[in-house]
Amino acid sequence: MKANIVVNPSRRIGTIDPLIYGQFLSRRRWVSVDGLHDPDHPNARADGLRQDVVAAVAETAPPIIRWPGGCTGTSYEWLDGVGPKDKRPNVIDAHFGYAVGNGFGTAEFVAFCREVGAEPHINLTTGTGDLREALAWLEYSNLDTDTKWSNLRKAHGHAKPFDIKFWQIGNEEWGPWEIGYTTAEHNGARAREWAKSLKKLDPSIKVLALGGGHHEDMLDWTSQVVEDAGEHIDYVTQHRYWNFNAKAGRDNYEKIVSAGYIEEQLMKALAGVIDLVASRRKLKRKPKLAYTEWNCRDQSHQEMTPEWRPTTSQYRLTDAICCANFINAMQRQCNSVTLANFAQTLNVVGMLVVTPEAVLKETVFWALEMQRHHSGNIAIDAWSDCDSFALETDHGQTYQVPYLDISATLDEATGKRFVSVSNIHRTEAIETEIDVGGSGAAKTYTLSHEDPFARNTFDAPDTVRPIEKSAEMRNGKVKLTLPPHSYTILEVGA
Repeated sequence: MKANIVVNPSRRIGTIDPLIYGQFLSRRRWVSVDGLHDPDHPNARADGLRQDVVAAVAETAPPIIRWPGGCTGTSYEWLDGVGPKDKRPNVIDAHFGYAVGNGFGTAEFVAFCREVGAEPHINLTTGTGDLREALAWLEYSNLDTDTKWSNLRKAHGHAKPFDIKFWQIGNEEWGPWEIGYTTAEHNGARAREWAKSLKKLDPSIKVLALGGGHHEDMLDWTSQVVEDAGEHIDYVTQHRYWNFNAKAGRDNYEKIVSAGYIEEQLMKALAGVIDLVASRRKLKRKPKLAYTEWNCRDQSHQEMTPEWRPTTSQYRLTDAICCANFINAMQRQCNSVTLANFAQTLNVVGMLVVTPEAVLKETVFWALEMQRHHSGNIAIDAWSDCDSFALETDHGQTYQVPYLDISATLDEATGKRFVSVSNIHRTEAIETEIDVGGSGAAKTYTLSHEDPFARNTFDAPDTVRPIEKSAEMRNGKVKLTLPPHSYTILEVGA
Protein backbone atom coordinates (compact mmCIF):
# COMPACT_ATOMS: atom_id res chain seq x y z
CA MET A 1 0.00 0.00 0.00
CA LYS A 2 1.08 3.57 -0.65
CA ALA A 3 0.02 6.96 0.71
CA ASN A 4 0.99 10.62 0.70
CA ILE A 5 0.78 13.08 3.58
CA VAL A 6 1.02 16.83 3.11
CA VAL A 7 1.57 19.05 6.16
CA ASN A 8 0.89 22.77 5.94
CA PRO A 9 2.35 24.74 8.90
CA SER A 10 0.75 27.96 7.62
CA ARG A 11 -2.72 26.49 8.13
CA ARG A 12 -3.10 26.52 11.90
CA ILE A 13 -6.01 24.69 13.50
CA GLY A 14 -5.45 26.13 16.97
CA THR A 15 -3.41 26.00 20.16
CA ILE A 16 -3.17 22.66 21.98
CA ASP A 17 -3.72 22.94 25.71
CA PRO A 18 -1.05 20.82 27.45
CA LEU A 19 -3.68 19.77 30.00
CA ILE A 20 -4.85 17.10 27.53
CA TYR A 21 -1.82 15.03 28.57
CA GLY A 22 -3.04 14.60 32.17
CA GLN A 23 -3.35 11.59 34.45
CA PHE A 24 -5.96 10.11 36.80
CA LEU A 25 -4.84 8.65 40.15
CA SER A 26 -7.68 7.23 42.24
CA ARG A 27 -7.83 6.59 45.99
CA ARG A 28 -8.09 2.86 45.44
CA ARG A 29 -6.23 -0.15 46.69
CA TRP A 30 -3.07 -0.73 44.63
CA VAL A 31 -3.32 2.76 43.10
CA SER A 32 -2.62 5.68 45.45
CA VAL A 33 -3.09 3.30 48.40
CA ASP A 34 -0.34 0.61 48.54
CA GLY A 35 0.75 1.50 45.01
CA LEU A 36 2.17 5.01 44.99
CA HIS A 37 1.90 5.46 48.76
CA ASP A 38 3.40 2.39 50.43
CA PRO A 39 5.35 3.44 53.55
CA ASP A 40 6.57 -0.07 54.39
CA HIS A 41 8.10 -0.70 50.96
CA PRO A 42 11.93 -0.81 50.69
CA ASN A 43 11.81 1.95 48.03
CA ALA A 44 9.57 4.21 50.11
CA ARG A 45 10.81 7.70 50.94
CA ALA A 46 10.19 9.54 54.20
CA ASP A 47 6.83 10.73 52.85
CA GLY A 48 5.73 7.15 52.17
CA LEU A 49 5.85 7.39 48.36
CA ARG A 50 7.72 4.75 46.37
CA GLN A 51 10.58 6.52 44.62
CA ASP A 52 10.56 4.10 41.67
CA VAL A 53 6.88 4.84 41.03
CA VAL A 54 7.35 8.61 41.32
CA ALA A 55 10.22 8.47 38.82
CA ALA A 56 8.20 6.44 36.31
CA VAL A 57 5.21 8.81 36.51
CA ALA A 58 7.50 11.82 36.09
CA GLU A 59 8.77 10.43 32.76
CA THR A 60 5.41 11.22 31.17
CA ALA A 61 5.47 14.77 32.63
CA PRO A 62 1.74 14.94 33.42
CA PRO A 63 0.57 18.58 33.52
CA ILE A 64 -2.50 17.74 35.62
CA ILE A 65 -3.50 14.79 37.85
CA ARG A 66 -7.03 14.00 39.02
CA TRP A 67 -7.77 12.47 42.45
CA PRO A 68 -9.34 10.84 44.55
CA GLY A 69 -11.80 9.34 42.10
CA GLY A 70 -13.42 7.94 40.14
CA CYS A 71 -15.98 5.71 41.79
CA THR A 72 -14.16 5.76 45.10
CA GLY A 73 -14.28 9.56 45.05
CA THR A 74 -18.06 9.79 45.29
CA SER A 75 -17.88 8.61 48.91
CA TYR A 76 -14.44 9.95 49.90
CA GLU A 77 -14.34 11.77 53.27
CA TRP A 78 -11.67 14.44 52.85
CA LEU A 79 -11.35 15.05 56.61
CA ASP A 80 -10.11 11.46 57.04
CA GLY A 81 -7.06 12.36 54.92
CA VAL A 82 -5.77 15.50 56.64
CA GLY A 83 -3.78 16.16 59.78
CA PRO A 84 -1.29 13.88 61.57
CA LYS A 85 -0.95 10.60 59.71
CA ASP A 86 -0.91 8.51 62.87
CA LYS A 87 -4.40 9.79 63.70
CA ARG A 88 -5.98 9.17 60.32
CA PRO A 89 -8.43 6.26 60.33
CA ASN A 90 -8.67 3.19 58.17
CA VAL A 91 -12.13 3.19 56.60
CA ILE A 92 -14.40 1.05 54.44
CA ASP A 93 -14.59 2.30 50.88
CA ALA A 94 -18.33 2.62 50.36
CA HIS A 95 -18.15 1.83 46.64
CA PHE A 96 -15.80 -1.15 46.68
CA GLY A 97 -16.58 -2.51 50.13
CA TYR A 98 -13.01 -3.01 51.35
CA ALA A 99 -10.84 -1.26 53.93
CA VAL A 100 -8.43 1.47 52.82
CA GLY A 101 -6.04 3.77 54.65
CA ASN A 102 -5.79 7.54 54.49
CA GLY A 103 -2.04 8.13 54.68
CA PHE A 104 -2.18 9.69 51.22
CA GLY A 105 -4.54 12.66 51.58
CA THR A 106 -4.94 16.18 50.29
CA ALA A 107 -1.55 17.54 51.36
CA GLU A 108 0.31 14.47 50.10
CA PHE A 109 -1.53 14.55 46.78
CA VAL A 110 -0.73 18.23 46.23
CA ALA A 111 2.94 17.70 47.14
CA PHE A 112 3.20 14.77 44.70
CA CYS A 113 1.63 16.84 41.92
CA ARG A 114 4.01 19.73 42.51
CA GLU A 115 6.99 17.36 42.49
CA VAL A 116 6.18 15.94 39.05
CA GLY A 117 5.12 19.33 37.64
CA ALA A 118 1.37 18.72 37.60
CA GLU A 119 -1.63 20.79 38.62
CA PRO A 120 -3.77 19.01 41.25
CA HIS A 121 -7.34 18.28 40.12
CA ILE A 122 -9.79 17.42 42.91
CA ASN A 123 -12.98 15.43 42.35
CA LEU A 124 -15.50 16.50 44.96
CA THR A 125 -17.54 13.98 46.94
CA THR A 126 -20.99 14.06 45.36
CA GLY A 127 -22.45 10.65 46.29
CA THR A 128 -22.39 10.75 50.09
CA GLY A 129 -21.22 14.37 50.41
CA ASP A 130 -22.95 17.71 50.14
CA LEU A 131 -22.16 21.29 49.17
CA ARG A 132 -21.20 22.25 52.72
CA GLU A 133 -18.45 19.60 52.71
CA ALA A 134 -17.26 20.73 49.28
CA LEU A 135 -16.98 24.34 50.42
CA ALA A 136 -15.12 23.27 53.55
CA TRP A 137 -12.60 21.29 51.47
CA LEU A 138 -12.09 24.28 49.16
CA GLU A 139 -11.62 26.66 52.10
CA TYR A 140 -9.14 24.26 53.74
CA SER A 141 -7.17 24.02 50.50
CA ASN A 142 -7.21 27.50 49.02
CA LEU A 143 -8.09 30.26 51.46
CA ASP A 144 -5.70 32.28 53.61
CA THR A 145 -8.28 33.61 56.07
CA ASP A 146 -8.80 33.59 59.82
CA THR A 147 -11.65 31.12 59.47
CA LYS A 148 -12.48 27.58 60.57
CA TRP A 149 -11.16 25.41 57.76
CA SER A 150 -8.32 27.66 56.69
CA ASN A 151 -7.11 27.71 60.29
CA LEU A 152 -7.34 23.92 60.42
CA ARG A 153 -4.93 23.66 57.48
CA LYS A 154 -2.53 26.02 59.25
CA ALA A 155 -2.83 23.95 62.43
CA HIS A 156 -1.83 20.93 60.34
CA GLY A 157 1.44 22.64 59.43
CA HIS A 158 0.56 24.18 56.05
CA ALA A 159 0.74 27.95 56.47
CA LYS A 160 0.24 28.73 52.80
CA PRO A 161 -2.81 27.64 50.80
CA PHE A 162 -2.45 24.72 48.38
CA ASP A 163 -3.88 26.82 45.52
CA ILE A 164 -5.76 23.96 43.83
CA LYS A 165 -7.26 25.36 40.63
CA PHE A 166 -9.32 22.46 39.24
CA TRP A 167 -12.43 21.19 41.06
CA GLN A 168 -14.78 18.61 39.54
CA ILE A 169 -18.44 18.12 40.46
CA GLY A 170 -19.59 14.56 39.84
CA ASN A 171 -18.02 11.39 38.50
CA GLU A 172 -20.29 8.88 36.73
CA GLU A 173 -23.67 9.55 38.26
CA TRP A 174 -25.23 8.76 34.89
CA GLY A 175 -24.38 5.11 35.69
CA PRO A 176 -26.43 2.86 38.03
CA TRP A 177 -23.22 1.48 39.59
CA GLU A 178 -22.34 4.87 41.04
CA ILE A 179 -23.20 6.12 44.52
CA GLY A 180 -25.38 9.14 43.75
CA TYR A 181 -26.85 7.73 40.50
CA THR A 182 -29.15 10.47 39.26
CA THR A 183 -30.77 12.21 36.30
CA ALA A 184 -29.39 14.76 33.87
CA GLU A 185 -31.80 17.35 35.25
CA HIS A 186 -30.65 16.87 38.83
CA ASN A 187 -27.02 16.90 37.74
CA GLY A 188 -27.48 20.18 35.87
CA ALA A 189 -29.14 21.88 38.84
CA ARG A 190 -26.49 20.60 41.24
CA ALA A 191 -23.68 21.77 38.96
CA ARG A 192 -25.20 25.25 38.84
CA GLU A 193 -25.59 25.61 42.61
CA TRP A 194 -22.25 24.04 43.52
CA ALA A 195 -20.30 25.99 40.88
CA LYS A 196 -21.88 29.29 41.95
CA SER A 197 -20.97 28.69 45.57
CA LEU A 198 -17.46 27.36 44.93
CA LYS A 199 -16.57 30.37 42.79
CA LYS A 200 -17.91 32.81 45.37
CA LEU A 201 -15.44 31.29 47.81
CA ASP A 202 -12.56 31.31 45.30
CA PRO A 203 -13.25 33.04 41.95
CA SER A 204 -9.89 31.90 40.55
CA ILE A 205 -10.76 28.19 40.34
CA LYS A 206 -11.86 26.19 37.30
CA VAL A 207 -14.98 24.05 37.75
CA LEU A 208 -15.68 20.84 35.84
CA ALA A 209 -19.23 19.49 35.67
CA LEU A 210 -20.49 16.06 34.70
CA GLY A 211 -21.43 15.57 31.06
CA GLY A 212 -22.27 12.29 29.39
CA GLY A 213 -20.83 8.84 29.61
CA HIS A 214 -23.21 6.42 27.90
CA HIS A 215 -23.19 6.76 24.13
CA GLU A 216 -26.98 6.90 23.96
CA ASP A 217 -27.44 9.85 26.32
CA MET A 218 -24.15 11.77 26.29
CA LEU A 219 -25.55 14.55 24.12
CA ASP A 220 -28.61 14.93 26.37
CA TRP A 221 -26.51 15.10 29.54
CA THR A 222 -24.10 17.57 27.97
CA SER A 223 -26.93 19.75 26.71
CA GLN A 224 -28.63 19.76 30.11
CA VAL A 225 -25.57 20.74 32.13
CA VAL A 226 -24.65 23.55 29.73
CA GLU A 227 -28.28 24.74 29.75
CA ASP A 228 -28.43 24.84 33.56
CA ALA A 229 -24.87 25.67 34.60
CA GLY A 230 -23.02 26.87 31.49
CA GLU A 231 -22.38 30.37 32.76
CA HIS A 232 -20.75 29.05 35.95
CA ILE A 233 -18.64 26.10 34.76
CA ASP A 234 -15.43 25.87 32.74
CA TYR A 235 -15.52 22.26 31.50
CA VAL A 236 -18.03 19.55 30.67
CA THR A 237 -16.59 16.09 31.39
CA GLN A 238 -16.78 12.89 29.37
CA HIS A 239 -15.50 9.34 30.03
CA ARG A 240 -14.46 6.89 27.32
CA TYR A 241 -13.22 3.29 27.51
CA TRP A 242 -12.69 0.95 24.56
CA ASN A 243 -13.18 -2.65 25.63
CA PHE A 244 -11.72 -6.01 24.70
CA ASN A 245 -11.64 -9.36 26.49
CA ALA A 246 -8.34 -11.19 26.25
CA LYS A 247 -9.47 -14.36 28.03
CA ALA A 248 -12.55 -14.71 25.85
CA GLY A 249 -10.47 -14.22 22.71
CA ARG A 250 -12.22 -11.01 21.69
CA ASP A 251 -9.38 -8.78 20.55
CA ASN A 252 -11.63 -6.09 18.95
CA TYR A 253 -8.64 -5.02 16.85
CA GLU A 254 -10.42 -2.88 14.27
CA LYS A 255 -12.63 -1.14 16.83
CA ILE A 256 -9.75 -0.48 19.23
CA VAL A 257 -7.40 1.06 16.66
CA SER A 258 -10.24 3.07 15.11
CA ALA A 259 -11.24 4.64 18.42
CA GLY A 260 -9.46 7.93 17.75
CA TYR A 261 -11.26 8.45 14.45
CA ILE A 262 -14.68 7.43 15.82
CA GLU A 263 -14.33 9.47 18.99
CA GLU A 264 -13.39 12.52 16.97
CA GLN A 265 -16.81 12.40 15.33
CA LEU A 266 -18.37 12.35 18.80
CA MET A 267 -16.16 15.25 19.90
CA LYS A 268 -17.52 17.29 17.01
CA ALA A 269 -21.08 16.39 17.97
CA LEU A 270 -20.50 17.35 21.61
CA ALA A 271 -18.87 20.64 20.61
CA GLY A 272 -21.87 21.33 18.39
CA VAL A 273 -24.28 20.77 21.28
CA ILE A 274 -22.27 23.13 23.48
CA ASP A 275 -22.24 25.75 20.71
CA LEU A 276 -25.98 25.44 20.20
CA VAL A 277 -26.90 25.75 23.88
CA ALA A 278 -24.35 28.52 24.47
CA SER A 279 -25.86 30.49 21.60
CA ARG A 280 -29.40 29.95 22.83
CA ARG A 281 -28.45 30.92 26.38
CA LYS A 282 -26.31 33.85 25.16
CA LEU A 283 -23.36 32.67 27.21
CA LYS A 284 -20.38 35.02 27.20
CA ARG A 285 -18.03 32.05 27.15
CA LYS A 286 -18.52 28.37 26.39
CA PRO A 287 -17.42 25.47 28.57
CA LYS A 288 -14.72 23.29 27.03
CA LEU A 289 -14.68 19.49 26.82
CA ALA A 290 -12.66 17.49 29.37
CA TYR A 291 -12.12 13.74 29.03
CA THR A 292 -11.47 13.08 32.71
CA GLU A 293 -11.17 9.32 32.16
CA TRP A 294 -10.14 7.56 28.96
CA ASN A 295 -8.32 4.37 28.02
CA CYS A 296 -8.66 0.84 26.68
CA ARG A 297 -9.89 -1.80 29.09
CA ASP A 298 -9.48 -5.56 29.27
CA GLN A 299 -12.80 -6.73 30.65
CA SER A 300 -11.31 -10.04 31.79
CA HIS A 301 -9.46 -8.26 34.61
CA GLN A 302 -11.21 -8.31 37.98
CA GLU A 303 -10.09 -5.03 39.52
CA MET A 304 -13.43 -4.50 41.24
CA THR A 305 -13.10 -7.47 43.62
CA PRO A 306 -11.54 -6.98 47.09
CA GLU A 307 -9.03 -9.81 46.61
CA TRP A 308 -7.66 -8.53 43.29
CA ARG A 309 -4.13 -7.22 43.05
CA PRO A 310 -1.91 -6.55 40.02
CA THR A 311 0.48 -9.25 38.87
CA THR A 312 1.08 -8.73 35.16
CA SER A 313 0.44 -6.52 32.16
CA GLN A 314 -2.91 -6.12 30.46
CA TYR A 315 -2.08 -3.90 27.48
CA ARG A 316 -1.00 -4.79 23.96
CA LEU A 317 0.66 -2.88 21.13
CA THR A 318 -2.86 -2.49 19.70
CA ASP A 319 -3.92 -0.53 22.78
CA ALA A 320 -0.90 1.78 22.58
CA ILE A 321 -1.93 2.63 19.00
CA CYS A 322 -5.46 3.34 20.22
CA CYS A 323 -4.17 5.72 22.90
CA ALA A 324 -1.91 7.53 20.45
CA ASN A 325 -4.82 7.95 18.05
CA PHE A 326 -7.10 9.36 20.75
CA ILE A 327 -4.45 11.95 21.58
CA ASN A 328 -4.21 12.68 17.84
CA ALA A 329 -7.96 13.33 17.84
CA MET A 330 -7.73 15.66 20.84
CA GLN A 331 -4.94 17.58 19.13
CA ARG A 332 -7.01 17.94 15.97
CA GLN A 333 -10.01 19.10 18.05
CA CYS A 334 -7.91 21.40 20.24
CA ASN A 335 -10.41 24.25 19.99
CA SER A 336 -13.00 22.28 21.97
CA VAL A 337 -11.04 19.62 23.93
CA THR A 338 -8.66 21.27 26.38
CA LEU A 339 -8.23 18.86 29.32
CA ALA A 340 -7.96 15.08 29.70
CA ASN A 341 -6.91 12.53 32.32
CA PHE A 342 -5.58 9.16 31.17
CA ALA A 343 -7.14 6.47 33.37
CA GLN A 344 -5.19 5.48 35.27
CA THR A 345 -1.65 6.17 36.32
CA LEU A 346 -1.01 2.73 37.78
CA ASN A 347 -2.44 -0.77 38.15
CA VAL A 348 -6.20 -0.31 37.67
CA VAL A 349 -6.27 0.20 33.87
CA GLY A 350 -2.91 1.88 34.46
CA MET A 351 0.03 2.86 32.30
CA LEU A 352 2.24 1.27 34.98
CA VAL A 353 2.00 -2.13 36.65
CA VAL A 354 3.29 -1.70 40.18
CA THR A 355 3.90 -4.81 42.29
CA PRO A 356 5.87 -5.10 45.53
CA GLU A 357 8.85 -6.25 43.45
CA ALA A 358 8.96 -3.96 40.42
CA VAL A 359 7.44 -1.29 38.16
CA LEU A 360 6.53 -2.25 34.58
CA LYS A 361 5.87 0.27 31.81
CA GLU A 362 2.89 -0.91 29.78
CA THR A 363 2.74 -0.44 26.02
CA VAL A 364 0.30 2.45 26.54
CA PHE A 365 2.91 4.22 28.68
CA TRP A 366 5.03 4.76 25.60
CA ALA A 367 2.23 6.29 23.54
CA LEU A 368 1.75 8.86 26.30
CA GLU A 369 5.47 9.48 26.72
CA MET A 370 6.02 9.90 22.99
CA GLN A 371 3.18 12.37 22.51
CA ARG A 372 4.13 14.38 25.59
CA HIS A 373 7.75 14.84 24.55
CA HIS A 374 7.43 14.93 20.76
CA SER A 375 4.46 17.16 19.99
CA GLY A 376 4.18 20.88 19.34
CA ASN A 377 1.79 23.35 20.92
CA ILE A 378 0.08 24.32 17.65
CA ALA A 379 -2.14 21.92 15.71
CA ILE A 380 -1.62 22.33 11.97
CA ASP A 381 -3.39 20.98 8.93
CA ALA A 382 -2.39 17.63 7.44
CA TRP A 383 -3.92 15.94 4.39
CA SER A 384 -3.51 12.37 3.19
CA ASP A 385 -4.76 10.18 0.33
CA CYS A 386 -4.54 6.81 2.04
CA ASP A 387 -7.02 3.95 1.65
CA SER A 388 -9.79 3.31 4.16
CA PHE A 389 -12.13 0.54 5.34
CA ALA A 390 -15.74 0.36 6.51
CA LEU A 391 -16.33 -0.18 10.23
CA GLU A 392 -19.67 -0.72 11.93
CA THR A 393 -19.71 0.35 15.58
CA ASP A 394 -21.54 -1.37 18.44
CA HIS A 395 -24.21 1.32 18.09
CA GLY A 396 -25.00 0.44 14.48
CA GLN A 397 -23.20 3.33 12.82
CA THR A 398 -20.88 2.73 9.87
CA TYR A 399 -17.75 4.84 9.32
CA GLN A 400 -15.17 4.86 6.56
CA VAL A 401 -11.96 4.80 8.60
CA PRO A 402 -8.61 5.80 7.01
CA TYR A 403 -5.75 3.35 7.52
CA LEU A 404 -3.54 6.26 8.56
CA ASP A 405 -4.46 8.30 11.64
CA ILE A 406 -2.53 11.60 11.47
CA SER A 407 -1.98 14.64 13.65
CA ALA A 408 0.53 17.33 12.71
CA THR A 409 1.82 19.87 15.21
CA LEU A 410 4.25 22.77 15.34
CA ASP A 411 6.43 23.86 18.24
CA GLU A 412 6.07 27.62 18.07
CA ALA A 413 9.17 28.27 20.18
CA THR A 414 11.63 26.09 18.23
CA GLY A 415 10.00 25.80 14.82
CA LYS A 416 10.09 22.00 14.98
CA ARG A 417 7.36 20.09 13.16
CA PHE A 418 5.91 16.78 14.27
CA VAL A 419 3.78 14.28 12.40
CA SER A 420 2.12 11.70 14.64
CA VAL A 421 0.89 8.84 12.45
CA SER A 422 -0.46 5.32 13.03
CA ASN A 423 -0.75 2.64 10.40
CA ILE A 424 -3.77 0.73 11.68
CA HIS A 425 -3.78 -1.87 8.90
CA ARG A 426 -3.38 -5.17 10.68
CA THR A 427 -1.18 -6.89 8.09
CA GLU A 428 0.18 -4.45 5.48
CA ALA A 429 2.95 -1.87 5.61
CA ILE A 430 2.24 1.47 3.96
CA GLU A 431 4.93 3.24 1.93
CA THR A 432 4.39 6.89 2.80
CA GLU A 433 5.82 10.12 1.48
CA ILE A 434 5.40 12.96 3.99
CA ASP A 435 5.72 16.53 2.73
CA VAL A 436 6.59 18.61 5.79
CA GLY A 437 8.07 21.54 3.88
CA GLY A 438 11.23 23.46 4.75
CA SER A 439 14.39 21.77 5.85
CA GLY A 440 16.09 20.45 8.97
CA ALA A 441 17.26 17.18 10.44
CA ALA A 442 14.58 14.50 10.62
CA LYS A 443 14.16 11.51 12.91
CA THR A 444 11.45 9.06 13.86
CA TYR A 445 10.22 7.37 17.03
CA THR A 446 8.34 4.16 16.32
CA LEU A 447 6.36 1.61 18.31
CA SER A 448 6.06 -1.63 16.37
CA HIS A 449 6.22 -5.41 16.69
CA GLU A 450 5.39 -8.30 14.37
CA ASP A 451 2.55 -9.26 16.75
CA PRO A 452 -0.17 -6.59 17.15
CA PHE A 453 -0.99 -8.10 20.54
CA ALA A 454 2.56 -8.10 21.89
CA ARG A 455 2.81 -7.05 25.53
CA ASN A 456 5.50 -5.86 27.89
CA THR A 457 6.02 -8.30 30.76
CA PHE A 458 8.24 -8.40 33.81
CA ASP A 459 10.35 -11.03 32.04
CA ALA A 460 10.51 -8.97 28.81
CA PRO A 461 9.79 -5.35 29.78
CA ASP A 462 11.11 -3.84 26.54
CA THR A 463 9.15 -5.94 24.06
CA VAL A 464 7.30 -2.82 22.91
CA ARG A 465 9.08 0.48 23.32
CA PRO A 466 9.95 3.34 20.94
CA ILE A 467 12.88 2.95 18.55
CA GLU A 468 14.59 6.19 17.49
CA LYS A 469 16.07 6.45 14.00
CA SER A 470 17.33 9.20 11.74
CA ALA A 471 15.33 9.90 8.58
CA GLU A 472 16.41 11.33 5.26
CA MET A 473 14.65 14.46 4.03
CA ARG A 474 14.86 15.62 0.40
CA ASN A 475 13.17 18.74 -0.90
CA GLY A 476 11.07 18.99 2.23
CA LYS A 477 9.83 15.40 1.97
CA VAL A 478 10.50 12.26 4.00
CA LYS A 479 9.79 8.74 2.76
CA LEU A 480 8.84 6.23 5.44
CA THR A 481 7.66 2.65 5.34
CA LEU A 482 5.16 2.43 8.17
CA PRO A 483 4.95 -1.16 9.47
CA PRO A 484 1.53 -2.75 9.92
CA HIS A 485 -0.14 -2.03 13.30
CA SER A 486 2.46 0.57 14.23
CA TYR A 487 2.74 4.07 15.63
CA THR A 488 5.36 6.64 14.53
CA ILE A 489 6.22 10.24 15.29
CA LEU A 490 8.28 12.08 12.67
CA GLU A 491 10.20 15.01 14.13
CA VAL A 492 11.73 17.62 11.84
CA GLY A 493 14.01 20.39 13.10
CA ALA A 494 13.47 24.03 12.23
